[in-house]
Amino acid sequence: MHPLVKQLQQTLPPNTSKICVALSGGLDSRVLFELAKQFKQARQQQEHQPKIQLRAIHIHHQLSQFADDWAAFSQAICDAAKVPLSIYQVDTKDFATASLEDRARRARYQVFEQELQAGEVLLQGHHQDDQVETLLLRLLRGAGTLGLASIPLQRPLGKGLILRPLLNTPRSELLKFAQAAQLTWVEDDSNFEVDFDRNFLRLDILPLLQKRFSNTNANLARVTQLATQSQQLNQDLAKLDLAHCQRTEHSLNLASFLKLADYRQVNLLRYWLRIRNLTLPGHKIWQELTKLYSAGEDTQPIICWDKGAAQVEARRFQNQLFIAPSHYFQPLANNWQASWDGKSPFNTPVGKIDFQLVNQQGSDPKTHSSIPPFIPFILKARQGGEKLRQTKRGQRDVKRLLQELALPPWQRNQLVFIWQQDQLVAVDQYLVAEGWQIIK
Repeated sequence: MHPLVKQLQQTLPPNTSKICVALSGGLDSRVLFELAKQFKQARQQQEHQPKIQLRAIHIHHQLSQFADDWAAFSQAICDAAKVPLSIYQVDTKDFATASLEDRARRARYQVFEQELQAGEVLLQGHHQDDQVETLLLRLLRGAGTLGLASIPLQRPLGKGLILRPLLNTPRSELLKFAQAAQLTWVEDDSNFEVDFDRNFLRLDILPLLQKRFSNTNANLARVTQLATQSQQLNQDLAKLDLAHCQRTEHSLNLASFLKLADYRQVNLLRYWLRIRNLTLPGHKIWQELTKLYSAGEDTQPIICWDKGAAQVEARRFQNQLFIAPSHYFQPLANNWQASWDGKSPFNTPVGKIDFQLVNQQGSDPKTHSSIPPFIPFILKARQGGEKLRQTKRGQRDVKRLLQELALPPWQRNQLVFIWQQDQLVAVDQYLVAEGWQIIK
């Protein structure tokens, strides 16, 4: 077994049975495909080991005049090896970012996330040279330890796992393997355009560094390993701080948060956003967030970043810091309305009703009166000016009752108002009218 095949075997999770290769047709993925094929053949000869289901995915970015040729080449490779290949054509225009490279990356990872099967491992051909280029790019952009850790060896994606078994292997070793095995591959013409930052570093800058410092790649790769360790320490600290500060899924206790040193505040927020898959803010937004912490209770500042469905908002209310996707703060549409039986769970645009609403006015044996026929409940959004009759309190303005509950302003506008004919009988699970009972 070739050392690179053994390297693949050692990096795969135990009992892996489903492998998918991200096959572009270039040198890196072509070598990786060959390694995966040889590993599958070796596994078939081993008893008491799960057999390997091998397939490949090719992403057609529609960005080169040769893109159809690359797809056809990948298909021919897979046909010869009797390995199933799925070709996905993507449109980078669907992603609103300035960098073409970033748009292409988002497009293919969206496919990977959607198509990975449960327990499947997606192999990517990133190598040590890629790691070094990524490190330099992020250094020049002022990245922190998370960015300097650069490309991770593995990470979850969708139902499966991304794995880069060649990440610590120089590209020169892959080239030697390919030549010895007489493999063919395609060359991306865009790899020689120095207008792209990564190509500029690869073609113009790194050769100069390597000429002067012979161990450039190995030393820079070691920086990413040290940054990974530092990032793990940051993450461990953030977990401790989050356990102390978190109030709800979307909020932190501001008093506890502000007791932390500034660098721990930033570290905590980065971790908290990342584990919820929320976009991290840019440098200017971090400065705006510090102003939000000290905003007066009589103000309701809102800070937003990113755009579209990924937009994130930060707000504060009564000594709590809220950060969540924008849709978390959206009110129930003013004209929304639905009918409900008062018993069954019911999904609304802002959440689920999972309680029962019971009329406590049962039959009266003295008058022989009985419970009137059931009248469906009508669910509506808040309109303003509603009143609710409460036991021992009489008719009250709902606005004041909600203020007493100390609910955040946006949450008050997300509450479902429950009516029966012209009578308001409940406001979500928080308020109930005289003669009615909420059962959870």
